[in-house]
Amino acid sequence: MLKRAVASRTRDAASVYAEYLCDTRFEDLPKAVVAATKRSIFDTLGVMLAGSGPETSAHRLVLEVSRWGGTPEASVIGHPVRLPAVHAGFVNGAMAHQYDFDDTHDAAVAHPSANSLAAGLAVAEAAGEKSGAELIRAIALANDIVCRLGLAIRGSLYEYPWTRPPIIGIWGATAAAAALLRLEPQAIESAFGFTLHQTGNTLECLYAAGSDVRGLRDGFSVRNGITAALMARAGIQGDRTALEGRFGLFQAFFRGEYDPAVLTDGLGYRFEGAQVSIKPWPSARETHATIHCVIGLKAAHQLSADMVENIHLHVGRTNLEFCEPAQTRRKPTGRMDALSSLPFAVAVAMRHGGVPLSAYTSAGLEDAEVLDLARRVSWEADDERNRDGTIEGARVVVRLRDGRTFSRSARHGPGHPDDPLPDAFLVRKFRDCARMATRPAADDAVERISEIVHDLENRSVSDLVAALPQ
Repeated sequence: MLKRAVASRTRDAASVYAEYLCDTRFEDLPKAVVAATKRSIFDTLGVMLAGSGPETSAHRLVLEVSRWGGTPEASVIGHPVRLPAVHAGFVNGAMAHQYDFDDTHDAAVAHPSANSLAAGLAVAEAAGEKSGAELIRAIALANDIVCRLGLAIRGSLYEYPWTRPPIIGIWGATAAAAALLRLEPQAIESAFGFTLHQTGNTLECLYAAGSDVRGLRDGFSVRNGITAALMARAGIQGDRTALEGRFGLFQAFFRGEYDPAVLTDGLGYRFEGAQVSIKPWPSARETHATIHCVIGLKAAHQLSADMVENIHLHVGRTNLEFCEPAQTRRKPTGRMDALSSLPFAVAVAMRHGGVPLSAYTSAGLEDAEVLDLARRVSWEADDERNRDGTIEGARVVVRLRDGRTFSRSARHGPGHPDDPLPDAFLVRKFRDCARMATRPAADDAVERISEIVHDLENRSVSDLVAALPQ
C-alpha cells in the first residue's frame, strides 16, 4: 500500500494524493473505515432524497438541467430522469445540502460525502458496471482527502471569505471520480490542477437573504470535480502543484496559513473520513450543541413553550454569526436562511422536543408558536466558546415564567464520533427524508436500500441505484 505516495514529502500534496488514490486497495481499508463509509453513503442518499422534494431549489434545477439533453449516463436521485454524468452529479450534489442535513467533519469544517458520493455515483454509472467495493473505496479515500485539507487550515471559518465545505469538498468530488475512472497518478495530478481553477463559493451566501446558493453549492463542486476528472482522462494537462504551489489552494484561498504535515501524516493508516459526524437534525452543524442542550432541558424538566420566559445562549464568534442580525435570524424569510439561524433552531427544538424536517418547509417557517419562541431567545458573547473552534459547544440557560432557571452545557451535538447515532436512528432519519422526496419511498423500500448498503462490498453499484426511488 502506498508504494510511492509518501516516500518523499518534497512534492506537492496533490502528487502524493494522486498516488494514494492509485495505490490504496479496498482490501487496505480497515473494517471500521468500511463501516463508517457505508453509514455515510446510506445517510447521504437519504438527505439527497429529502433534497429532491418539490419545495427545493434542487427540484427546480432538475427540471432545468433535464432540458439540456446529452447522453443519459446516470440516474437522478428521486426523479425518473437519466442525464450525462456531469449533469447528474450536478443535480444530485445540489440535493445533498438542501436541508443542511448531510454529514460533517466537525474539526475540518467539511461536508465530505455530499461531494464524493454525488460524483462517485454518477461516474460509476457512466463508466459501466462497478462494484460496491469500488464505490466504498473511492468515497473513503476522497473523504479522507477532503477532511485532511480542512484540518490543515489553521484559521477558523470566518477568518477567510470562503465557504469552506465546498471549497475543499470539490477535491473530494474530483478524487472520487478519478478513483472510479481508474486514472493513473499523472492524470489525477492534472485533474487536481483543473479542480483548482474551478473552485469557488464565498460566505456571501450565508448573508444574502433569500438566496438559494448555500443549498446548491455542492452541486457546483460535484459538477466541476467530475469535469476535472474527465478532462484529465482525455489527456489534457493541468497544473501539477494545485494544492501547495505558489498560487495553489492554500496560498490563494487561505493566505498560506496551513499545516503541511496534516495533509499526509498517517496517510493510508489514519482515515479522517471515519471521524465524520452524522447529523441527527437538519440545520447548520454549528447549531447542534445548542439544540442538544435545549432538547435535554425540555425533556428533563417537562417544559412547554408557554412556561418559558426566556432562552439565553452563550455563543462564540461562530454562533454569533448565526444570531445576528437579530430581526432576520428570529424570523427568517426562507428555508436556507432558517437553516443558518440559531434562534429559529432553538425555538423549533423547544416547540417540538426535536428538529423535524417539517420545521423547514414553507408551513413550518410560519409556525406562530416557533416564531413567538424565537422572539424569546437572547444571547451573549462568551470567550469560552471561542476556544472550541468553528463548530462550537454550547451553554443554554432557560428562565421560566414562574421564576425557576435551568441550564445545560454540551461540547458536541449528537452524531459526533464520540457520541455516534445508533443504526436504528439512521434508518428512521432516512425514512423521514424519503417522505420529503418528490417520489416518496415506502418503508419496505427503505429497508431494502439499508440492506444493500450494509452488504455493499458484495453488491454492485447498479443494485444500489435500482433500489432508489426514481
